[in-house]
Amino acid sequence: MLEARMDVPSGAVVAGFDGSARSRRAVDWAAGEAERHGAPLLVVAAVRPPPMVEGGVSPVTEDDVLAPARREVEAEVARVRREHPGATVDGTAVTGSPAVVLVRASERAGLVVVGARGHGPFAGSLLGSVSQKVLAHAHGPVVVVDEEAPSQLPGPVVVGADPADPPLEALRYAFDEARRRGVGVVVVSAAERTRTAHPYSPRVSEFFASQAAEDQEALRRLVEEMARERGVEAEIRLLPGHPADAILGVAGTESFVVVGSRGHGGLAGLLLGSVSREVLLRAPVAAVVRVRDRDRAEE
Repeated sequence: MLEARMDVPSGAVVAGFDGSARSRRAVDWAAGEAERHGAPLLVVAAVRPPPMVEGGVSPVTEDDVLAPARREVEAEVARVRREHPGATVDGTAVTGSPAVVLVRASERAGLVVVGARGHGPFAGSLLGSVSQKVLAHAHGPVVVVDEEAPSQLPGPVVVGADPADPPLEALRYAFDEARRRGVGVVVVSAAERTRTAHPYSPRVSEFFASQAAEDQEALRRLVEEMARERGVEAEIRLLPGHPADAILGVAGTESFVVVGSRGHGGLAGLLLGSVSREVLLRAPVAAVVRVRDRDRAEE
């Protein structure tokens, strides 16, 4: 069993590593997160198990398959210890599907960090297949780091929120991250179209306008409460246009971006929402936080 072979400290920051420059960038980012969170860092490499031949016997042992990965992980751990002396770091190499290994690790980890780009002909425009699977199935927050992401993000934490159904878990995570980083929070709410009623139904139009105003006021109270509890400055920006464009326009290249993802299980659980997916493709660093479905909830 994987759990018996890979000891993940509770609350650890787990970084997926495959020896590429992309994954080294993710490991560096994870080291900084581990220091900010006061948590250990675990660098994890996963290798496909040895193939079986006729009779169910493999021509090579599992140790043979893992040996190169173990050497690379040991070298990476040594590098991180040199360059991030404030981080407590360890590493491990195990056999298994990389996505499955990282999802299993997320059961105990406080955070999983992965690189944004995958191998293959579409690597420049799509999230890697491992990243996509981890994002869809992880049990906790996942940070996706672009290979060219800056080492420092001095801007405010930017988080998307729909006033009609605010993503409470994503908002809490954004405010907690802002407190750790010593920055503020910008909550971005955007919609491509304003919901309107039939031109001959003014009462319905008034109802929609009244409901929108109530939702925005509820979001304002929620944001003010979170900001007060954590001692963080915050503002809400209500913007027109596509939500992903609005979030990325506010964030620029200097902000840590947070988006919520509502998993529904089954096949729906395999897909990220269009806004989350677009943000992840374009932001230097972004966190995806699983949001529970609810009719309406209060902080």
